[in-house]
Amino acid sequence: MYGFGDDRNPANDTVSVMEEILIEYITDVCLAASGPSKRARLSVEDLRKVLSRPADAKKLARMEELIFMQEDIKRARAQFEESDNPKGF
Repeated sequence: MYGFGDDRNPANDTVSVMEEILIEYITDVCLAASGPSKRARLSVEDLRKVLSRPADAKKLARMEELIFMQEDIKRARAQFEESDNPKGF
């Protein structure tokens, strides 16, 4: 919360309310993504469908950015490990 201009040490009741709102939102998104089948495991595509609503455009863009960054980090690690262990040695 501090990142948005709040106090470094927010009141405990404020933190509790924000936590309740966040948990409710995440639960709603997951339930919507699971659809009528109520599968135990969600896919990225399920989340993309739910977040494709115009009201969630920023959330979808952030999710896509984080997925790209995750893949980019994986590629960088693979290149780093490959340079540490050259073939033939």
